[in-house]
Amino acid sequence: MISIFFVAGMFGSSIEYMLRMYSNNFLYPVHLRRNHTKTSITGIQSDGSMHGFRKESHIGSLSAYEQDIDAEISTPTYPTPDGTLLKILKVYPLKPSSVNVLLYADSLRAAEINILFQYHKIAVGAVMKQGLGIFSNAMNKNDIVTWNSKYTHWSQMQPWEWREWMSLFYPKWVQEWINSQHEVPDNFLKISNTEMLFRPKDTITCIFDFCNVPITGDLDLFVNEWAVKQQYVIDEFNLLDDICNNTIKNIAFSWEQLHIVASAIVQQRLRSLGYEIRCDGLNTFPTDSTTLYNLLERC
Repeated sequence: MISIFFVAGMFGSSIEYMLRMYSNNFLYPVHLRRNHTKTSITGIQSDGSMHGFRKESHIGSLSAYEQDIDAEISTPTYPTPDGTLLKILKVYPLKPSSVNVLLYADSLRAAEINILFQYHKIAVGAVMKQGLGIFSNAMNKNDIVTWNSKYTHWSQMQPWEWREWMSLFYPKWVQEWINSQHEVPDNFLKISNTEMLFRPKDTITCIFDFCNVPITGDLDLFVNEWAVKQQYVIDEFNLLDDICNNTIKNIAFSWEQLHIVASAIVQQRLRSLGYEIRCDGLNTFPTDSTTLYNLLERC
């Protein structure tokens, strides 16, 4: 069995798809086929995801790991709402013959890229449209009433309140994605999300080799198409740097309206550089550096 441990948004679906579709080692399970043949399974979505492809064994709760997993490829996610990676590893039925791969973030910036992918592919994706709850469900009642004692649910928060909460919350939240590389046994292949994103050909070849799976078919053609469809998130990630740099230097610069997750990352990046945004009531985030500059104050 091949086990690919990954955080949502870190390309686990893409890797399973490539292992199945560009090798002769795996049969696509009958119970997942529906009316599809191996060559007609939905490929890359418009958002760059592989969410039209049903994974064989995609587990998302700690209790489910205690069951015997009879799958050629398993893609467990971590952390789960009820368990950390360390807890998962204690109950997950790893076998001596298992080939294990970990996808992780190697830095806070790498985690921010993944947050953007989660927003675009899961919160508002072409297939998955789970909304901001994928982030906000980590909020407890104390978080909510801090903003307004009358609030009973995060959806009652004003945009500026949610943005500030997210900007303060995510640096600690993503530490498990970063620390996971130090928590798995030595027999795991450890792949960072940035390796997969910026060097996809080399990285997927490394995964095939580690899994002892020969490549068949034109994998390069697929990887090239896959990489092109991830580029919009890389461009957005770089834009957030440009916004911060030009704002701090008070250089004229403008941009299209950011979605709330991207603006929360800008707020956190500015804070890490020593600047707070006077954000009370700022429900519409600025779209030019001059306006944003005039809202800054030194921490």
